[in-house]
Amino acid sequence: MDVMISSVSAPPQKSLIVSLHDAHPGSHAQIAEQIDFLAKYGVTCSSILVVPEFHHQGSLLQDKGFCDAVSGWQAQGHEIVLHGYFHDRQESPPEKLSTVFWTRFYTNREAEFLDLPRETARLRLERGRTLFESLGWRSRGFVAPAWLMAEGLTNLLAEMGFAYTTRVSEIIPLLPGLNRPKRSQSLCYSTRAGWRRFASGVWNKHLYGYLRDTDLIRLSLHPRDLEFPLMRRQIDQILRASFKRGFQPSTYGDYVAR
Repeated sequence: MDVMISSVSAPPQKSLIVSLHDAHPGSHAQIAEQIDFLAKYGVTCSSILVVPEFHHQGSLLQDKGFCDAVSGWQAQGHEIVLHGYFHDRQESPPEKLSTVFWTRFYTNREAEFLDLPRETARLRLERGRTLFESLGWRSRGFVAPAWLMAEGLTNLLAEMGFAYTTRVSEIIPLLPGLNRPKRSQSLCYSTRAGWRRFASGVWNKHLYGYLRDTDLIRLSLHPRDLEFPLMRRQIDQILRASFKRGFQPSTYGDYVAR
């Protein structure tokens, strides 16, 4: 008897990518708490965004405990991602009227790669990647602080062999043949003031109502997000609802490579 093989393709896998931003020695305990928190829901892989010299406070190499923890997280299946180099505006070009919104309001002077000259950006990327490689960390991607990048930075990243980068609204594959951005707005929070926490909670509730019917949810957490009960409760609801709808945890690197 002949066997009929269906030509109908399988439905796309529904992916949940959780990224943990601003990992550095000073946020070690908070990142560790987030990893434990996520594991209780079955999120055993995430993309951990590590800053080599956060706010010019010295290299992460000075904290062996943190470095060992990151290596352990990678061994458990988490992805280590280069997240800027300093994550601040020191040594950046002078601010212009056109950049003040991004440097003073949208971020608190942390948009490091917003307007860096190309060669300065290249040097920081090379320095960060070399540091990661010395520790055995496999960083396939780069995510700029606050997702803000100078024009042409994606071309530079591709030239340097990075597999992907992201913006708040999309994932950008960079390898040959994989250059179609995936549109997906990331859920994320702002904790700098009470009104920001309230507004981001309202926005994320609205945004999740749309994202739950797509095939990709991105949840971006910063070190202080779990400290606030309302935000912690909403993150709990997002994770529970996502798993109930069939979303499976992934990392940015694995999502781009599949």
